[in-house]
Amino acid sequence: MNPKYINVINDSKLLEYNKVLKYFIDTTNVLNVTVKNKNSLEIDFNIIRAFIENMPTKPNIYGLLTKTSNSQWKLRYVGQRKSKDITQRLRQHLITKHSKTGSQLEKVIKELKNDVQLGIKLISVMPDELRHYYEEKLLRDIKTLDWNIKK
Repeated sequence: MNPKYINVINDSKLLEYNKVLKYFIDTTNVLNVTVKNKNSLEIDFNIIRAFIENMPTKPNIYGLLTKTSNSQWKLRYVGQRKSKDITQRLRQHLITKHSKTGSQLEKVIKELKNDVQLGIKLISVMPDELRHYYEEKLLRDIKTLDWNIKK
């Protein structure tokens, strides 16, 4: 007697993962969050706050990107947070760090000191619980994520 199996469900069709992957690897639409202040670059968090406030839905997956003056944007980090906490999480990466978070603040500061611009990409996936799934797949599929801790 053969057991009955459920057919395999293709997650990329069901969940449209390929659209999310394409969004993050496309580096043409990056929100530059750096401004020149005297002789150095710094983060202008007001750019982020205004961008998030004007999005139709709050984002729950984000990417951090870097760019030198003569290069293209490079995706360095992907993370996720409940949409209601996304602004706080970005602030931890870019402005202030709590010792218990996996914040990228040290790397951000180092890049800014080397005159490297910082950008972000934000996306909303629904339902909110899917953000974990998408993050795991992005971590596996994008090879430039050198700021993410390798598991």
